Amino acid sequence: MRYETIKWEVVSSPQCPGDNAIGVLTLNVPKRINAISPRMALELDRIVDDIRESGTRVVILTGAGDHFSGGGDLKFETTPLEREEETHGLEGAYKDLVIWWMNDHYHVVAQQVCRKWEDLPQPTIGAIDGVCVGMGFEFTLCCDLRIVSDRVKLSEIAVPAGFMSEWASPRVLPKIVGYARAAEMILTGRFVLAEEAYRIGLANKVVPADELMDTALKWAGRIAAYPARGTKFAKETLRIYRNKDRNLDDMRLELDRVLELTRTRECAEGVTAFLEKRTPQYHEGNPVQYPTPDEEW
Repeated sequence: MRYETIKWEVVSSPQCPGDNAIGVLTLNVPKRINAISPRMALELDRIVDDIRESGTRVVILTGAGDHFSGGGDLKFETTPLEREEETHGLEGAYKDLVIWWMNDHYHVVAQQVCRKWEDLPQPTIGAIDGVCVGMGFEFTLCCDLRIVSDRVKLSEIAVPAGFMSEWASPRVLPKIVGYARAAEMILTGRFVLAEEAYRIGLANKVVPADELMDTALKWAGRIAAYPARGTKFAKETLRIYRNKDRNLDDMRLELDRVLELTRTRECAEGVTAFLEKRTPQYHEGNPVQYPTPDEEW
């Protein structure tokens, strides 16, 4: 498959040049803040299968440019608007049905990516810089370890934007930071900055932005030097306990809720407001106040 929105590299550990032990997966659309489009979801779904069999011993996930990811790409999440100009070249009686189905399948693939990433046998490290929100934030929750820059801005912004958390937040975030903090992040969409992320256990380490990848590579190199079988079994056992409540029925219910929301007036308003660069208004006379990184709660 041709990769247009992601980049995959195999590199050596800093401690052992030539070992080719570390894989680096980069979300690679910096002009759009590495927003996750249907194309990127498809590419991620494909590359994770290759990573599993790649022979690398540790995998780093990062984003190109100054930011990790701006979340789902709302430029493509326009089905609720039913705009005539966005027919994707389709005509005939089944046109609308096919367009809705394509949008639904985008979310199916996105959820599948999350599940596959969690199930990788290699330990995974998120190297997270700048803005990391929505789908992008949830992707990092599926990593085993997270190293963040001192300018990181983390937010589960789905609810204020007219959607809901999918991928991993409702299930995984409470296990990382506790139910109360997870509920606060999901229901308010407020930003968590570097110092707080470390304090509440959302980040394993905070480093200056220009040291982020060097630190991630150093950590990955240390882990890659350990016995491969022991490392694999350690991760496997950790995941067994963390994923005890991950079952297909619950994931299907989550997906059903997501797809129901994408058909609502509120979702259409959230998308329209984003595209028009204004704040959405879900209740008459009460426009949303989007959370900002410097806001006190």
